[in-house]
Amino acid sequence: MGSSARKVRRRAAGPALRYDHVPGARTSGRPGKRGGKGGRDGEGERGGWRFGALMFLAVLAVVVLFALADLAWGETLWGEIAPDWPGGGYGFAITIGFLAPPAVAAVIAPLTRANWKKETARSIGWAAAALPGAALTSLLLLLCFGATRPKRRRRGPECFAHGEPCWIHEQYPYLWLPGLAAAVLCAVVGGWLVHLYLKRRRAALTAPATAAP
Repeated sequence: MGSSARKVRRRAAGPALRYDHVPGARTSGRPGKRGGKGGRDGEGERGGWRFGALMFLAVLAVVVLFALADLAWGETLWGEIAPDWPGGGYGFAITIGFLAPPAVAAVIAPLTRANWKKETARSIGWAAAALPGAALTSLLLLLCFGATRPKRRRRGPECFAHGEPCWIHEQYPYLWLPGLAAAVLCAVVGGWLVHLYLKRRRAALTAPATAAP
């Protein structure tokens, strides 16, 4: 009896062992999935390199334009435009502060919609749509850096010339306060309006689903 029972156990274990080695549909599909994933990873890496190269060229162009604009209009913008602006130099600083958050948002919003891995051509269009915001941001940065007074040991006679940083701060000693306050106020109000818009949009999209029986 003992020997026959052992033989039965051995015969019963055979099919179970053979079943483990039978290739199934799921196991045969795994190498294909891995290969496909690797292909998508390769395309994603190429898209990332293209995006990085494009951003590098864009930043380089902005730096060059910034330097050229500083040489051409750095003195004129504050020395000639600010005194005649509504509110004088303080009104000019408030205008810069109000324009800063929308300019940055005009750069970020199109770039967040770009998908370089799946839609390269459309992503290039979104990157081009961000260029006006980048140009406005560069101009505002030019105005901010043009009004930045250097340290005392680096101030020469040219710093007090018409339109230069020391001259600006002598004419408008509290220049940064209204500009910074305007930027913070615009960012808070703009963020609140965007929050209300997104909230109403979500409510409009979910209302038909909740009203259905």
